[in-house]
Amino acid sequence: MRSDTFRAWLAEQGCHIESHDRGRSGGHPDLIVRREGRVSRLPLGGTHEDLDAHTAQQVCSELGLDWSKLPGPAGRV
Repeated sequence: MRSDTFRAWLAEQGCHIESHDRGRSGGHPDLIVRREGRVSRLPLGGTHEDLDAHTAQQVCSELGLDWSKLPGPAGRV
């Protein structure tokens, strides 16, 4: 699944997404995803890059979302 598709799906589930700069330590910034008092970090990749399936599952789990309901063909993530 592409990173932008996942972020759009998270927004549809009522998640609030904000950028988190790593400051002087460098590296790519993360996205902080908040939903109903829960928080998760999503590594910010290019919008057209494929997202690692384990990362998507972890974010969903931390936010209390059912990752089996992600958009796309079954088994993609």
